[in-house]
Amino acid sequence: MVASLLRNLSATLLVCLVLLPGAAPADEAENGIANPLSEDLAPDPAWSPEEVVRIQLEALRSNDQRNRGIEVAFRFASPANRRHTGPLWRFTGMIRNGPYALMLDFNAASYGPVESSGAQARQRVILADATTSVTYWFYLSRQTEAPYADCWMTDAVFVEPIEGHAA
Repeated sequence: MVASLLRNLSATLLVCLVLLPGAAPADEAENGIANPLSEDLAPDPAWSPEEVVRIQLEALRSNDQRNRGIEVAFRFASPANRRHTGPLWRFTGMIRNGPYALMLDFNAASYGPVESSGAQARQRVILADATTSVTYWFYLSRQTEAPYADCWMTDAVFVEPIEGHAA
């Protein structure tokens, strides 16, 4: 009898969760995209700075053997950033090695508020896996030239130095 009541209660709760307005799967609710490796993900004036950061990080976390996640992140790098970190094969090496590697394997992300002034924005993000956490600062700017006019794109990502450690 108790087992039957629990099954009914569980089914009722599941139905309630499914029917809640605005309820979405965790990944979609978190980043607003269904497929972080989609070829359709590209800079768009509709994306806010925070959405651009989340798109890049979710793509990197979902990276596959074809490096489609890294490719999505590179698409959201500003033209100035691409000149400095590209081409894609070089950007891929930079992400896979050194202080950016955690972006491919993080378990948890803590997003700070977006700080913006005019066409400039920055956001602090702490990524963690089972043993490590790294704090990154994403610097973005609203682009002024075609084909990215009015799109927020990432100019740079810096690792926040850990107090007591050499940068």
